[in-house]
Parts: sequence; structure tokens; C-alpha cells
Amino acid sequence: MTDAILQMIMARTPGTPPVSLADALTMLAQRDPRMEPLLQQFQARLAANESAPPPVPEDDDTVIPLEAEIVEPKREGTREQKLRKLAKLMLTELQTLRARNEKLADALGACHLCWGQDEDCVYCSGQGSVGAYLIDAKVFEEVIGPACRQIMQRPPLVKPQTVDKGERSHAGLRSS
Repeated sequence: MTDAILQMIMARTPGTPPVSLADALTMLAQRDPRMEPLLQQFQARLAANESAPPPVPEDDDTVIPLEAEIVEPKREGTREQKLRKLAKLMLTELQTLRARNEKLADALGACHLCWGQDEDCVYCSGQGSVGAYLIDAKVFEEVIGPACRQIMQRPPLVKPQTVDKGERSHAGLRSS
């Protein structure tokens, strides 16, 4: 456990009596139940460290400290880096969607900006609805062709037929 973490746990306000590390961990767990699993790990490490024998000094009067376990929190980057990454992903998605929109507009002969729904459109002044421009036959076949073929392969829709079973019409009269 690093000294910085211990200092944060042991931090107290001036004028309060000093508390043991175990008491400080217990108080933290009571204040924030979400911290309890982490604090239990600290307490387990403390218990393991207390039961371990102290390091034996070498003959040359230099003490080699036990290697402290340094646990660095995973950092995915700063907030600015995350925002830049998100902006880059959003720009890529926008470019992909614009390319699809333009391809579909070419296939249907529509304005790629507003599809004829914006009178203030700089490209068509609201006149670019489907079929307003020359349809690109190659793009039409590529984009719309599979959907047309699927519809043509379906059985024709059957219109429901009305059968007079001698029931009364909604006017209350028998139909003849």
C-alpha cells in the first residue's frame, strides 16, 4: 500500500484525536458503503503485513526495503483526449451516413441535402423531391434493385372480398 493512500485514509481534521488505521478504514466503510470492498482489501493487507516478520538488515548496515506494490489506476486518457476520440468517431459516422444519403438521393433523383423539403435549400430551393433529377440507373440498380426484386418475388396481395351473409348493414337494413 502506498504512503499516499495511507495518508489520505489517515487524514483528519485539526483538533480531532488521532485514530488507528483500522478505525479509519471502519469509519470510511460506514460513510460510503461502496468503499467497503476496497477497504476490506486494505485491512487484509494490513493484517498480512503485521503477521509477516520484519526485514532482517544486512551485515553492511544497509536495509533493503521490501518492494512496495504500486498500483496505478487505469487511465484511459484525459477528458480532452476522450472528447477528441469521441468527436473523431462521430465525424467518421457522419461522413459514412452522408455518403449513404447521397447515394440514395442519386438512386432516386432527389436533392442530397433536403430531399425537397427545405425551401431555403442552397441546392434545390425545396424543389428536389424524389424524381426531380435524372436518376442514375446504375446506382438505382445497385441500391433499389434488390428491394424491387424482392417485392416482385412475393405473391400478389389478396384483397379481402366482402361476402354478404344476409347481415344487416350499419343502417339497420338488409342488403339485397
